[in-house]
Amino acid sequence: MGIAQREVSVAGTLCRLMSAGLVGLSLGVAPAAAAPGDIPVTANAGMGTGDIGTSDAAPSGARATGGVDGAGNAAVPLTTPLPPAAAAPAAPAYAPRAAAPASVASPVRGGVDSAGDSPAPAPVQAPAAAQTNPATPAQPAPAQAATPAPAPQPAVAANPLAPVSEAIAALLATPEAITTSKKEQEALATFYGARQTMPVFVTDTGLDARGKAVIARLDAAGEDGLDPADYQVPVPKKGATAADLARTELKIAVAAMTYARHAQSGRFDPGRISSLVTPVRDIPDPTATLTKIAYAPDANAALAAFNPPHPGYKALKAQLARANGSAPTVPAIPPGPQVKPGASDPRMPTLRARLGVVGKPGDDLVYDPALVEAVKAFQEASKIKPTGILGPATLAALNVGATSGGGSLRNDVIANMERWRWLPRDLGEKYVMVNIPEFMVRINQDGRVIHETRVVVGKPETPTPLLTRDMQYIVVNPAWNIPPSIARNEMMPLLRSDPSALARRGIQVVRNGSGGYSFRQDPGERNALGRIKFMFPNDHSVYLHDTPSKALFQNDRRAYSHGCVRVYEPLKFGEVIFNMGLPGDTWSEQRISKMFGGSERYINLKQRFPVHIVYFNAFVDGAGRLVMREDLYGINAATKTHLGLDGKQRIADGAPPKTAPRAR
Repeated sequence: MGIAQREVSVAGTLCRLMSAGLVGLSLGVAPAAAAPGDIPVTANAGMGTGDIGTSDAAPSGARATGGVDGAGNAAVPLTTPLPPAAAAPAAPAYAPRAAAPASVASPVRGGVDSAGDSPAPAPVQAPAAAQTNPATPAQPAPAQAATPAPAPQPAVAANPLAPVSEAIAALLATPEAITTSKKEQEALATFYGARQTMPVFVTDTGLDARGKAVIARLDAAGEDGLDPADYQVPVPKKGATAADLARTELKIAVAAMTYARHAQSGRFDPGRISSLVTPVRDIPDPTATLTKIAYAPDANAALAAFNPPHPGYKALKAQLARANGSAPTVPAIPPGPQVKPGASDPRMPTLRARLGVVGKPGDDLVYDPALVEAVKAFQEASKIKPTGILGPATLAALNVGATSGGGSLRNDVIANMERWRWLPRDLGEKYVMVNIPEFMVRINQDGRVIHETRVVVGKPETPTPLLTRDMQYIVVNPAWNIPPSIARNEMMPLLRSDPSALARRGIQVVRNGSGGYSFRQDPGERNALGRIKFMFPNDHSVYLHDTPSKALFQNDRRAYSHGCVRVYEPLKFGEVIFNMGLPGDTWSEQRISKMFGGSERYINLKQRFPVHIVYFNAFVDGAGRLVMREDLYGINAATKTHLGLDGKQRIADGAPPKTAPRAR
């Protein structure tokens, strides 16, 4: 093959390699004269990118915030969220490079080569004369083609959000001026740091669609029993400065975090009411809250979703909407002593007005037979034992929807909605729930009640605590190790007055190693725990158990215990618990009863499930009716006081109200 043919073959191979992007433009190809209209070679030649005006500071995968894109179109300013910095896709290890026309195949001088590296300096050439062979006549040097001057690049538009971003960064330098919460300060730094302080809720002229959606939800906070005044954010005025817009951006962020925390876990620590109020709350992470709102398709719905998902909460929310729509006009019946048929009481005229019963002239104060029958009918409809006696449970049910000096129905509903926020968002596929003011326990599975029965709860002076713990094991034929508080307050005085009283009850007095005494009641029919107890270990040492005092279950107001929960018909209750906790076994009342008698026997559950002891004195029953119960421990009144619903200023942190139940 001749020299000319080899040159043609090499040139053809080189062209094919360049076309395939396998050889860059930094090879030592002889420059050719540029044709008119050819695109000049720029600093990004051979780097595999055709974008012009893309900011080097923008994260990988982000849209340009200003300038023009690779097609020469103006880029839209960034008002949608950037992906988090940690989620930014890594740059590909290799990207094919497009071949440039031969007319612009000129080495880049002072720029970068096709791999993005700075080119090595060209070797110094010796003078032409020194390299000329004396035996060969000197040849004239070929004329160098003139390199055209680079054409001016298109002007890159400034990012309109840059001033707002800079103002946000300046405000975040002193986060304590934005929020006093350390967690919220850290969340703002983390969230906006990952976004290079780019805003989420504002543009360069005012609120964007996401900001408007968040403010709409904050303004509608009253729908969920929250106070919109807690989340107010001034809307920026027309012509607002970048600094004003930055402040609005961060105020919306703080208001959204506050709303999410209030909606999901409540507006104050329940432990401020009493040391016996110890629920398990799900407190949302502030950074996760901002991330969820920033990237959700519907920011309004995303923020609203922090409210409890439980059907009981949603039913109260519907009742709140009714109460907000029309003010209650039913007169409240004042509290007072129990009233039996035939007695006289100054509240009878109000009771008559409530039930629509006309009294005899001059004899309105008597609880006469006509009024007694009306009360019995009301009790039966309200699932209260129809005794005709006007007691606390009947009085509370009669005052549903009534106005009184203690507040309206609306405030009672809001206070009970607040206590739904104290529960875990996931109650469990299987769970047990004891509602103290209702004196009821229910077993739930797959969203429905599979068993319910009456319970006896703690007296107001020895209240049942609020808690969530897992049911772990069952004790058959339990012994009762009497708590020190009961031993000190009840057993010792009884022992002093009658030395044989404890022995008659099967209670043994045991001297312990420290010189003191402990009290223990052996298993048996007289045992205060009955024949079986259901254990969910907790700091208060309370549990569900049987009782020998069966007659107490016939009363409407069943508050007699030292704090534990006594269960009616424990064999039926136990059958359900055993089958839930020991799936695959076949348990029945008869099988359980065969274990009665003898010494203690422990049965560990293979599957555990939560027990929630709650306090709802306002709830919606299965028929869709709002039901009110006595505020047995004053927890509802304390909740209203902490929320400022009783007309008083909200209680400061650490100041328990006087109505708080006392620890045992």
